[in-house]
Amino acid sequence: MSRTTSRLLPLLALLVGALSLGAAASADDGHGKGKPVEQHGNTFHYRTTLTSEDTGTCGQQVWATDTLRRTYAVHRNEAGGYTLTAYDRGTFVTSAAASPGACEKQSKHGTVVTAGIKGTVIGYISGKVSGGTFNKSATCASPCTRAAFLTAFFGAGAKYSCDVPQSCKYAYLYHSRDAKLKFHHWLDGGRAGATGPLKTVDRGDIATG
Repeated sequence: MSRTTSRLLPLLALLVGALSLGAAASADDGHGKGKPVEQHGNTFHYRTTLTSEDTGTCGQQVWATDTLRRTYAVHRNEAGGYTLTAYDRGTFVTSAAASPGACEKQSKHGTVVTAGIKGTVIGYISGKVSGGTFNKSATCASPCTRAAFLTAFFGAGAKYSCDVPQSCKYAYLYHSRDAKLKFHHWLDGGRAGATGPLKTVDRGDIATG
């Protein structure tokens, strides 16, 4: 098994987990509305919908707008700490821009994508929460982004390890069947240990040229 494949396996395993939760780039900001909350054992779920501008490997250039159904899962471990995972499932519509994989060097990819290409996205991001106190009775005002959820449910002093990033892992898979595309799949993933650097795994592209 190659080193790249071994890094991909845990990312894709949790991606399958996102499918089973029925929720769904890196989508951080947007607007939407909240959904009911649920409690299952040591894991608390909060569902919401939002839209988000999506950036790729070339930096801050927006290549698509995502419309997502998101489930926040807060898991309390035996030591009393918390893990916060956002599971996303939804659709995207491209802007005329550099393609999401245009600046990565790990696989074959394109360079540009035209506007109006539609497709699907599914993924997750998972990290540790430090500081603050969890309040399962809290509410999250729209838009309920990760930052807004963290502040609403843990307090303004809480920190999220994926913002560093440390003790973080994520994987997002984008797919479109549009005939104008030369590349139809893009995987955007990564993980970081408690003290190590973020290691990214980007494969493929959503590109018309």
